[in-house]
Amino acid sequence: MENKSRNPYAPPGTRLERDEAAPVGPSGSLEDAVAGRYDFSIGEIMSEAWGLVPGFKGPFWGALLLIYLVLIVIGVVSAVTLGGGLGNEQPTIWVQIVNGLAGIILSPLFVGLIAIAVRQAGGMPVSFSMVFGYIRRAPVLIGAALLVTLLTYLGFLLLILPGIYLSLAYGMTLPLLAFHDLGIWRAMETSRRAITHHWFGFFGLYLLMSVLIVLSALLLLIPLIWTLPWAMLVVGVTYRRMFGVPSAEAGY
Repeated sequence: MENKSRNPYAPPGTRLERDEAAPVGPSGSLEDAVAGRYDFSIGEIMSEAWGLVPGFKGPFWGALLLIYLVLIVIGVVSAVTLGGGLGNEQPTIWVQIVNGLAGIILSPLFVGLIAIAVRQAGGMPVSFSMVFGYIRRAPVLIGAALLVTLLTYLGFLLLILPGIYLSLAYGMTLPLLAFHDLGIWRAMETSRRAITHHWFGFFGLYLLMSVLIVLSALLLLIPLIWTLPWAMLVVGVTYRRMFGVPSAEAGY
């Protein structure tokens, strides 16, 4: 008898859109997350995320390419504006400032990338064009990203440990703003309070994920074709387990 069960560790497919809904695992809610009532297992999250890679690789890389093209445009504009031309060498401090500001300005696109992963984890259709789904919320998302960045940097200046804590604790702020009707500070506090219940679990999850990404990069970069989408899905699965699946219309 043929075994039709899908191997979760099989190489992912190449579809640009995911038309079939995947089984949805445990889903939480804002109230449960803030109270710490959600399961958190590093192995389960990583395994589930890997099983969701088929059908996600195309939308992920398409969205990442669009973000990269926008970054190129920002880099060209900054080179012409600050250095007087593309051939002039930019001062290091200006390059760092521009890169930091570019990351903040592109927050709506990065949120769109996270949203694609959350929707995949929630069994909803995804496509790379969804990366632009949160442009209309750009002022709020950029403002939140700026505030989170400033507070995190301040935390690093205060003996480093507060910065490490806040960099993880505020990690779900932007998707919370995208999917829920929350103000900036409430979204930040919802993220912080929810993650604090399992802070060391998150630290272990992201540390292990980072190590695996680095190891993938050392193997001629080829495994990154699978591991980078998988890493984004780790975030998507974690969000779903904490806060639940957003409505199909959220952000669109």
